[in-house]
Amino acid sequence: MLAIMGKEEKKQKSFKSVTVPEIKEQLDKLGIEYNKKATKEDLLTLLPQKG
Repeated sequence: MLAIMGKEEKKQKSFKSVTVPEIKEQLDKLGIEYNKKATKEDLLTLLPQKG
């Protein structure tokens, strides 16, 4: 269980280091539409999850 929590904490930290323009760039590359005024958290929910 601790390993899972560690992975989640690392994922959250990496999201904190990503900027809104970087997220928008990725969404543009993927052809995913988004509201230009969306918050960072909203934009992150649009990115496909890697598993």
